[in-house]
Amino acid sequence: MEHHELSTARGTACQVHILRHGQSLHNVNRDFKDRDPCLTETGVEQALGVKLPEKPGLIIVSPMTRTIQTAKLVFRDWFESTPIQVWPDLRESHDAICNHGVSRDAMATKFPDMDFTECPAEWDYPPHNFEDAVARAERVRQRLNAMAASGVYHNIYLVSHRGFIAFLVQGERFNVCDLRTFRFACVDEVEGLRFGINVDTETAQDFGPTVLTPVNPEG
Repeated sequence: MEHHELSTARGTACQVHILRHGQSLHNVNRDFKDRDPCLTETGVEQALGVKLPEKPGLIIVSPMTRTIQTAKLVFRDWFESTPIQVWPDLRESHDAICNHGVSRDAMATKFPDMDFTECPAEWDYPPHNFEDAVARAERVRQRLNAMAASGVYHNIYLVSHRGFIAFLVQGERFNVCDLRTFRFACVDEVEGLRFGINVDTETAQDFGPTVLTPVNPEG
Protein backbone atom coordinates (compact mmCIF):
# COMPACT_ATOMS: atom_id res chain seq x y z
CA MET A 1 0.00 0.00 0.00
CA GLU A 2 1.33 3.45 -0.92
CA HIS A 3 2.33 5.45 2.13
CA HIS A 4 1.07 9.03 2.55
CA GLU A 5 2.48 11.53 5.01
CA LEU A 6 -0.47 12.76 7.05
CA SER A 7 -1.38 16.41 7.42
CA THR A 8 -2.57 15.71 10.96
CA ALA A 9 -1.16 13.57 13.71
CA ARG A 10 -3.92 11.02 13.25
CA GLY A 11 -5.43 12.19 10.00
CA THR A 12 -6.96 8.88 8.98
CA ALA A 13 -8.56 8.31 12.39
CA CYS A 14 -11.12 11.10 12.17
CA GLN A 15 -13.92 11.41 9.65
CA VAL A 16 -15.95 14.56 9.09
CA HIS A 17 -19.58 13.97 8.14
CA ILE A 18 -21.28 17.00 6.59
CA LEU A 19 -25.07 17.30 6.67
CA ARG A 20 -27.28 19.93 5.12
CA HIS A 21 -30.40 20.90 7.09
CA GLY A 22 -33.86 19.61 6.15
CA GLN A 23 -36.40 21.45 4.04
CA SER A 24 -37.26 24.82 5.56
CA LEU A 25 -39.95 27.39 4.90
CA HIS A 26 -37.75 29.42 2.57
CA ASN A 27 -37.00 26.32 0.46
CA VAL A 28 -40.66 26.06 -0.58
CA ASN A 29 -41.49 29.78 -0.60
CA ARG A 30 -38.83 31.64 -2.56
CA ASP A 31 -40.41 34.94 -1.49
CA PHE A 32 -39.99 34.15 2.22
CA LYS A 33 -39.32 37.47 3.96
CA ASP A 34 -38.51 36.56 7.56
CA ARG A 35 -35.29 35.81 9.41
CA ASP A 36 -34.28 32.35 10.55
CA PRO A 37 -37.01 30.09 9.07
CA CYS A 38 -37.83 26.79 10.72
CA LEU A 39 -38.22 23.33 9.19
CA THR A 40 -41.38 22.38 7.33
CA GLU A 41 -43.24 19.17 8.17
CA THR A 42 -41.46 17.60 5.21
CA GLY A 43 -38.14 18.81 6.61
CA VAL A 44 -38.92 17.13 9.92
CA GLU A 45 -39.66 13.86 8.13
CA GLN A 46 -36.45 14.18 6.12
CA ALA A 47 -34.38 14.68 9.24
CA LEU A 48 -36.00 11.73 10.98
CA GLY A 49 -35.10 9.57 7.98
CA VAL A 50 -31.36 10.33 7.92
CA LYS A 51 -29.22 7.22 8.43
CA LEU A 52 -25.92 7.82 10.17
CA PRO A 53 -22.86 5.91 8.92
CA GLU A 54 -21.13 6.13 12.31
CA LYS A 55 -21.96 7.00 15.90
CA PRO A 56 -21.28 10.70 16.49
CA GLY A 57 -18.37 11.71 18.67
CA LEU A 58 -19.01 15.44 18.29
CA ILE A 59 -21.88 17.40 16.74
CA ILE A 60 -21.29 20.94 15.46
CA VAL A 61 -24.13 23.10 14.19
CA SER A 62 -24.76 26.46 12.58
CA PRO A 63 -26.54 28.90 14.94
CA MET A 64 -29.82 28.88 13.04
CA THR A 65 -33.17 27.32 13.83
CA ARG A 66 -33.28 25.02 10.80
CA THR A 67 -29.86 23.50 11.48
CA ILE A 68 -30.48 23.05 15.19
CA GLN A 69 -33.90 21.49 14.59
CA THR A 70 -32.30 19.15 12.06
CA ALA A 71 -29.56 18.17 14.51
CA LYS A 72 -32.02 17.49 17.32
CA LEU A 73 -33.99 15.15 15.06
CA VAL A 74 -31.11 13.39 13.31
CA PHE A 75 -29.13 12.85 16.52
CA ARG A 76 -32.11 12.32 18.81
CA ASP A 77 -30.61 9.11 20.25
CA TRP A 78 -27.29 10.81 21.07
CA PHE A 79 -28.18 14.44 21.70
CA GLU A 80 -27.95 14.23 25.48
CA SER A 81 -24.80 12.10 25.58
CA THR A 82 -22.68 13.63 22.80
CA PRO A 83 -20.75 16.92 22.94
CA ILE A 84 -22.49 19.62 20.89
CA GLN A 85 -20.98 22.90 19.77
CA VAL A 86 -22.49 25.90 17.98
CA TRP A 87 -20.09 27.50 15.49
CA PRO A 88 -21.14 30.84 13.98
CA ASP A 89 -18.72 30.20 11.10
CA LEU A 90 -21.08 27.48 9.85
CA ARG A 91 -23.78 30.05 9.06
CA GLU A 92 -25.04 30.43 5.48
CA SER A 93 -22.98 32.42 2.97
CA HIS A 94 -25.63 34.54 1.24
CA ASP A 95 -27.39 37.75 2.27
CA ALA A 96 -31.06 36.86 1.71
CA ILE A 97 -33.16 37.70 4.76
CA CYS A 98 -33.85 33.99 5.35
CA ASN A 99 -30.11 33.55 5.99
CA HIS A 100 -30.05 36.17 8.73
CA GLY A 101 -30.28 34.78 12.22
CA VAL A 102 -31.46 36.37 15.44
CA SER A 103 -29.77 37.53 18.63
CA ARG A 104 -27.86 35.24 20.96
CA ASP A 105 -30.46 35.77 23.69
CA ALA A 106 -33.29 34.89 21.32
CA MET A 107 -31.59 31.63 20.33
CA ALA A 108 -30.78 30.79 23.95
CA THR A 109 -34.44 31.29 24.83
CA LYS A 110 -35.59 29.08 21.96
CA PHE A 111 -32.98 26.37 22.63
CA PRO A 112 -32.04 26.60 26.34
CA ASP A 113 -30.07 23.35 26.19
CA MET A 114 -27.61 24.79 23.64
CA ASP A 115 -24.50 26.88 24.30
CA PHE A 116 -24.41 30.03 22.15
CA THR A 117 -21.46 31.70 23.86
CA GLU A 118 -19.43 31.78 20.61
CA CYS A 119 -22.18 33.80 18.92
CA PRO A 120 -22.18 37.61 18.94
CA ALA A 121 -24.87 39.32 21.00
CA GLU A 122 -26.58 40.51 17.81
CA TRP A 123 -26.61 39.08 14.29
CA ASP A 124 -24.45 41.84 12.86
CA TYR A 125 -22.13 40.09 10.41
CA PRO A 126 -20.80 42.11 7.45
CA PRO A 127 -22.39 41.56 4.02
CA HIS A 128 -21.37 38.39 2.22
CA ASN A 129 -18.51 38.39 -0.23
CA PHE A 130 -16.66 35.57 -1.94
CA GLU A 131 -13.25 36.17 -0.37
CA ASP A 132 -14.62 36.30 3.16
CA ALA A 133 -16.57 33.07 2.64
CA VAL A 134 -13.44 31.31 1.31
CA ALA A 135 -11.49 32.49 4.36
CA ARG A 136 -14.28 31.42 6.72
CA ALA A 137 -14.35 27.95 5.18
CA GLU A 138 -10.61 27.61 5.70
CA ARG A 139 -10.99 28.66 9.35
CA VAL A 140 -13.55 25.90 9.81
CA ARG A 141 -11.32 23.31 8.14
CA GLN A 142 -8.32 24.35 10.23
CA ARG A 143 -10.33 24.15 13.43
CA LEU A 144 -11.63 20.72 12.48
CA ASN A 145 -8.13 19.61 11.52
CA ALA A 146 -6.85 20.52 14.97
CA MET A 147 -9.63 18.43 16.50
CA ALA A 148 -8.72 15.52 14.23
CA ALA A 149 -5.06 15.82 15.23
CA SER A 150 -5.99 15.66 18.91
CA GLY A 151 -7.20 12.09 18.54
CA VAL A 152 -10.16 12.80 20.80
CA TYR A 153 -12.86 12.60 18.13
CA HIS A 154 -13.27 9.92 15.46
CA ASN A 155 -16.55 11.01 13.89
CA ILE A 156 -17.40 14.70 13.75
CA TYR A 157 -20.75 15.75 12.30
CA LEU A 158 -21.36 19.24 10.91
CA VAL A 159 -24.86 20.57 10.24
CA SER A 160 -24.75 23.54 7.91
CA HIS A 161 -26.19 25.13 4.75
CA ARG A 162 -25.95 24.50 1.02
CA GLY A 163 -24.17 27.72 0.15
CA PHE A 164 -21.54 27.50 2.87
CA ILE A 165 -20.94 23.79 2.31
CA ALA A 166 -20.06 24.67 -1.30
CA PHE A 167 -17.23 26.85 0.06
CA LEU A 168 -16.15 24.14 2.51
CA VAL A 169 -15.83 21.12 0.18
CA GLN A 170 -15.86 20.28 -3.50
CA GLY A 171 -18.46 18.04 -5.12
CA GLU A 172 -22.05 18.03 -6.23
CA ARG A 173 -24.50 20.43 -4.62
CA PHE A 174 -25.98 19.18 -1.34
CA ASN A 175 -29.72 18.59 -1.38
CA VAL A 176 -31.75 18.93 1.81
CA CYS A 177 -30.60 16.40 4.41
CA ASP A 178 -27.79 15.14 2.20
CA LEU A 179 -25.05 13.56 4.32
CA ARG A 180 -21.54 12.90 3.00
CA THR A 181 -18.33 11.74 4.65
CA PHE A 182 -14.91 13.36 4.28
CA ARG A 183 -11.37 12.99 5.57
CA PHE A 184 -8.44 15.36 5.67
CA ALA A 185 -6.12 15.11 2.69
CA CYS A 186 -2.59 13.88 3.27
CA VAL A 187 0.25 16.32 2.71
CA ASP A 188 1.21 14.79 -0.64
CA GLU A 189 -2.41 14.95 -1.84
CA VAL A 190 -3.13 18.58 -1.04
CA GLU A 191 -1.80 20.34 -4.14
CA GLY A 192 -3.70 17.98 -6.43
CA LEU A 193 -6.97 18.42 -4.55
CA ARG A 194 -7.16 21.98 -3.27
CA PHE A 195 -8.16 23.84 -6.45
CA GLY A 196 -11.59 23.38 -7.99
CA ILE A 197 -14.94 24.96 -8.82
CA ASN A 198 -17.44 26.12 -6.23
CA VAL A 199 -20.58 24.26 -7.28
CA ASP A 200 -22.85 27.03 -6.00
CA THR A 201 -21.11 30.08 -7.46
CA GLU A 202 -19.53 28.26 -10.45
CA THR A 203 -16.33 30.14 -9.62
CA ALA A 204 -12.78 28.79 -9.37
CA GLN A 205 -11.79 28.43 -5.72
CA ASP A 206 -8.93 27.34 -3.49
CA PHE A 207 -10.35 24.73 -1.08
CA GLY A 208 -7.13 24.64 0.92
CA PRO A 209 -4.54 24.57 2.17
CA THR A 210 -6.49 22.45 4.64
CA VAL A 211 -8.41 20.09 2.36
CA LEU A 212 -11.39 17.83 3.05
CA THR A 213 -11.77 15.09 0.46
CA PRO A 214 -14.61 12.54 0.11
CA VAL A 215 -14.11 9.17 1.77
CA ASN A 216 -16.31 7.50 -0.85
CA PRO A 217 -16.24 9.79 -3.90
CA GLU A 218 -18.99 9.15 -6.41
CA GLY A 219 -17.86 7.18 -9.41
